[in-house]
Amino acid sequence: MYYRTVRRLQHRAWALSLLLSGVWAIHSQAAAPATQQVGQAPTVRELPAAEAHRVVAQVARELPVATQHQDTARIRQLHWQVGQAWYTLRQPERAAQHYRKAMRLSSTGSVGAAWSGWLLGKALVSQGDTGKARQAYRRALQVFRQQRELAGQGQVLEQLGELHGRSGHWAQAQKSYEQALATWQLAHDATRAAHVLNLLGAAHREQQHQSRALYYLQQSLGWAQQQRDSTLASEALTGMGSVYQSLRNSEVAAAYFERALQALPTGAVPSKRAAALRNLGTMYDSLGNGSAAEHNYQAALLSARQTGSYVLLGQLYGSLSSLYRRQGQTQAALQALLRYTALQDSAYAEQHLAQVAELQTRFETEKKEKEIQLLTKERQLQQANLQRQTTLRNLLAAGALLLLLLVVVLYRAQRRQQQTNRLLRQKNAAISRQKEELDRLNRTKDTLFSIISHDLRGPLTSLYSLLALLKLGRLPADRLASQSERLTRMLDSTLHMLDNLLNWSASQLKGGGSARPERIRLEELVEETVALFQTDADRKGIQLRCEMPDWCPARADVNMVRLVLRNLLSNALKFTQTGGSVRISLEQRARFWEIAVQDTGVGIDPASQARLAETGNYFSTPGTAREKGTGLGLPLCREFVHRNGGEFWFRSQPDSGSSFHFTLPAALEEQPAASMSNAGQLNANTASAAAE
Repeated sequence: MYYRTVRRLQHRAWALSLLLSGVWAIHSQAAAPATQQVGQAPTVRELPAAEAHRVVAQVARELPVATQHQDTARIRQLHWQVGQAWYTLRQPERAAQHYRKAMRLSSTGSVGAAWSGWLLGKALVSQGDTGKARQAYRRALQVFRQQRELAGQGQVLEQLGELHGRSGHWAQAQKSYEQALATWQLAHDATRAAHVLNLLGAAHREQQHQSRALYYLQQSLGWAQQQRDSTLASEALTGMGSVYQSLRNSEVAAAYFERALQALPTGAVPSKRAAALRNLGTMYDSLGNGSAAEHNYQAALLSARQTGSYVLLGQLYGSLSSLYRRQGQTQAALQALLRYTALQDSAYAEQHLAQVAELQTRFETEKKEKEIQLLTKERQLQQANLQRQTTLRNLLAAGALLLLLLVVVLYRAQRRQQQTNRLLRQKNAAISRQKEELDRLNRTKDTLFSIISHDLRGPLTSLYSLLALLKLGRLPADRLASQSERLTRMLDSTLHMLDNLLNWSASQLKGGGSARPERIRLEELVEETVALFQTDADRKGIQLRCEMPDWCPARADVNMVRLVLRNLLSNALKFTQTGGSVRISLEQRARFWEIAVQDTGVGIDPASQARLAETGNYFSTPGTAREKGTGLGLPLCREFVHRNGGEFWFRSQPDSGSSFHFTLPAALEEQPAASMSNAGQLNANTASAAAE
């Protein structure tokens, strides 16, 4: 109940809006601005057959005169008129020929060409070529929308809806009719809006939406009565009768058809009166009222004869023949059937005569047009040559002036562009240098922090352990002196490392982070590093062994080499179990020293080896005594070795230990005689130090 009430209210509101639109159209019709020039749109109406023949003859007389005077607008109007006449005479091929001629007389994209395309589409539909008709309608609609021609838009949308309806696509037809209705409302054309409401009702009827169909038809009827347009009122009543006819309610349908017939004006087109009488006769026939049906069929024949439509006459005689046969009037049924057959032959004969007449008219028209063209051709050629010369001279002068201005403008623009590009290049270069400097400083800062956090942790931990033992007093007196001396040595080494680290950091901040190679003694740096980590090795019970010559000169940054040795030895001790061993070896290969740090520790699994091989990958794992790290040691070693012109690599097997190798450039100098000794002496010293 609620939804029905809301729907009725919506219908009443919509009807009120239509009513107000119609009232607005009546009051503003005189003041509304014209949307097209006078005579621009063709006048389209259905003509009786006799009048259509008179139009054909009249146009045949007037067309040569208009052509002689070169009145393009008049020629186009004449083609529209004769095309409409042939269209009324059911000869769409001839109508299409004249519409194409009218289209050629209009410029592309003009309103006149669009109207000609609309008429051509109607003729093509009658020929059965719906594809080309749809293309003609769409081109015309596009032009009308560009030119804001509301009347043309409404007409084309109506024809598109009719075209969709012919193909059975009534949903699309409904959309086209709805757009047409909105267009006519914008154009304040109440008559066309009421006509489109009738078309909407027919579309809903074909979709079996009978209630919606009646709704739109009632709105159309109310609007037509308000406009006092009896023709539109008759169309609306006919549509309502068709709705009730589809609902098989013949009595109500007959009543509406009767009202539609009464509403027709006296001067209505004969075809409309014939159609109304035929509908009424069909309803009386279905109600079993044969006499009333025959009366209406006979009256429809009188109007159909005025139209000259053999198709409509044939349909009426066919209906009469069927009625007489069911009533048992065999003779009357036969006469009606014979008339139907004769009409078919007459239609063919008339079509043939019309084609002959059109050919004769076309021949005479073309002959006169050629004579006129021959007379005016020379004058047109002279005028065209004069105009061409004048135009060419003006174009050359204007082109020379524009070319000169363009050269000046381009020259000045090029100069400004060059100056701008030069400034941009300078600023971009300065910005790039500043960016590189900032990146270098950031990298130096990050490297400095990583070294401090990674390398100071190990010595401080060792110092803390020794101080804890001294505090507990568990060291014998004979060992206290040696441990104190070792503690002093470790403090000196740590302070020396901090001093070197600060000096290196300062040089990095000033020198861009590159290596500062100098001549160094690798064996001394190895001994220094071994002494630094001897306490950690003793604490874990790991044996440190060195195998190297007594004289190992190289060229490298001493601080970077110290850091590499410390990191590699620290990692070896970190991942070696108690009772294991770590070996440091130096061997000269051509112009490089190869330094190797090998341990018997836990080794590295393949996955971790792959991660270590990646540049910029930092990760750490706990040592055998749960020592912690930052994961920066090995990346720093690789980076510093590469900066000094060497290579860095490693080999490892899980549970079998690891071996880290790197190379440094050798210093090509002669070995002093005093230092000629073998590695055994150094190993003996290292072993004695371990025993202490």
